Amino acid sequence: MKDIDKLQKRNRKLRDLTERAGSTGLAITGLIGLLFLGVLVWQIAEPTFIKGEQGEITPASESIPESDYRFKWDFPTVDENGEPFTDPVVLRFGWDDENGSHSHDVEINVIETRQVKTDIYIDSTGVDQTEIDVGRKTNFNAYSSLTVPVSVEQISGPVPNADETGYPAVNTFVITGDVHVLWDDENKQVFQPMELLGWITLLILVVVLTWPNVAVLNIIQKLKGRRTLIKLASYVLAGTTFAISDGMFVAAALGSICWLVSGVILYKIAEGIERLVSLGRELSETSRLKHSISARDGVLMWSRMLLFTSTLFIPLLIDIPFLTERYQDIFIPYASGIRAAFYGTIWVMLIAMLVSIPVSVGAAIYLEEYAKPNRTTKLIQALVTNLAGVPSIVFGMFGLAIFVKQDGFGWGLGPSVLAAGLTMGVMAMPIIVLAGQEALRSVPRTLRESAYGIGCTRWQVTKDHVLPSAMPGIMTGTILAMSRIMGEAAPLVVVGATAMILFDPEPLAALNGGNVNFTVIPIQIYFWTAEPDHAWHSMAAAASIALICLLVAMNSIAIVLRQHFRKRLKS
Repeated sequence: MKDIDKLQKRNRKLRDLTERAGSTGLAITGLIGLLFLGVLVWQIAEPTFIKGEQGEITPASESIPESDYRFKWDFPTVDENGEPFTDPVVLRFGWDDENGSHSHDVEINVIETRQVKTDIYIDSTGVDQTEIDVGRKTNFNAYSSLTVPVSVEQISGPVPNADETGYPAVNTFVITGDVHVLWDDENKQVFQPMELLGWITLLILVVVLTWPNVAVLNIIQKLKGRRTLIKLASYVLAGTTFAISDGMFVAAALGSICWLVSGVILYKIAEGIERLVSLGRELSETSRLKHSISARDGVLMWSRMLLFTSTLFIPLLIDIPFLTERYQDIFIPYASGIRAAFYGTIWVMLIAMLVSIPVSVGAAIYLEEYAKPNRTTKLIQALVTNLAGVPSIVFGMFGLAIFVKQDGFGWGLGPSVLAAGLTMGVMAMPIIVLAGQEALRSVPRTLRESAYGIGCTRWQVTKDHVLPSAMPGIMTGTILAMSRIMGEAAPLVVVGATAMILFDPEPLAALNGGNVNFTVIPIQIYFWTAEPDHAWHSMAAAASIALICLLVAMNSIAIVLRQHFRKRLKS
């Protein structure tokens, strides 16, 4: 036997050095990734800030006595009576010579009459005119006889090719928006009274559920034995709110849901109070009350998400014409919008999620929990794994053959939103199935054995024990799948997405005989980037930002759900 006290301790310096090097390397890699992400976002966002007219007039020489720079504005800045629509266009000419720095401003009024042309001449004494009139859709020039370069910079007024309202102005974001609280600019209510009352009720009950107050709890305690009345009242108020809406479907629907969720919260709190009192506890013991309210964490999560969403539509009116009002305009870049593409993207994504998530999660559960490991299941597993790496254009061809066309096995849905949603849902399935399988495999075997030991059936083990533990991993796979398909354009081109439509797409047009044409934001971006005018490129960048924001919003919901399930596992 060796004397343990006489054994030499191992040198752990090398191990510690390796661990520090590994952690440092991971941190550096993460920072580099964030840097590249920031550069990418900036490259997308930078064109959306309009700089206006900018350029340089080259120096004149002995062989070329004058050099020039051409300007063009398509739309007027003053009306027929000479009244301005917007601030006048002001160009600043600057140069440096042996006499120092020079800067001269020229005010340009763009009038309705075409072919009115006044050129600008620059020499050593300065600019020959400080205010000129120019016709709309008319080119005019600035000529320089200087032997040094002259810089041209627009400092005010609308940018070239702006629409008749003067949008956008110099150094502004290409997308305009406005936020109204309770009332708009014309002092009209941006809400219905029942909608606002439902939102306020939900806000109060969320606060009470989060931080219980004894005074409020005493009031709720008086509802003892009237929980059925609470349910009935919430149904009546929700139905009334939706029935008296004035056409604002989203706000009315959210207001109705606010009443329903408020009824659920009030019911849960009243139930928790009864349970607490039956145990001989006081209402002042709010920490115990939180544990007495069944499914409190889940109710809080959903109610907070609803409260945040409804805030954007009921007490607030967020007006972004680029997203919700303007269709594409093939002649005026800055007057265009992505309304049709925006709603088309939302419908395609919703259909894809409704189709792919239940089927994919069910397939993952079957393969991991029910299917026997034989040749058939191994073949299915290999096919699913291979499908996850198939190019997206192949899924588009599949959707064209199965969902769009009517011949053979085709469903005959045509180039519609429904066919596009089904195609994208099929493309997302392999990713969700593989992620779901990995999540189910990560659940400890002991959890299943313990559940079987107390007499649970296989379905009870899967539903009540395995699936909740695997849900965070399943949500991660869902996030990855939705992120991928939202930015895909190739499959949608194959199934018939058009580059331009001037109406809102109908999700069920393929079934009820409506207009099946549709477009989505990636198609709109592709169409605009193919245009030669830089103004269209700015609009494409703005559409890209809208797509990123929509992606972040949808992923945020999935992340909140994933964190909720993780919190449940830890508690």
